[in-house]
Amino acid sequence: MSNLDEITVFSTWDEPMADMAVGLLLAEEIYAYKRGSGLRSTIAITVDGLGEIGVCVSEKDRKRAVEILAVRFSEGIITEPEDSADE
Repeated sequence: MSNLDEITVFSTWDEPMADMAVGLLLAEEIYAYKRGSGLRSTIAITVDGLGEIGVCVSEKDRKRAVEILAVRFSEGIITEPEDSADE
């Protein structure tokens, strides 16, 4: 997957929660991976998203991934992720 066709569908500062999200998507045969800053382990505070972990999928899997994660993490509330210039 290239950077041009990937999108972040879930963000958290909680590493086990990010692992769970990736695992849920992989179980549904959606390739997913974590993207984040290594600063989580070296800086104790976060500013403006530093240390945030993003779960990324291919643009073609975005809708299905959001639906799967919404059921598990948002009590079924589905919101579209915001587009970002660096994604």
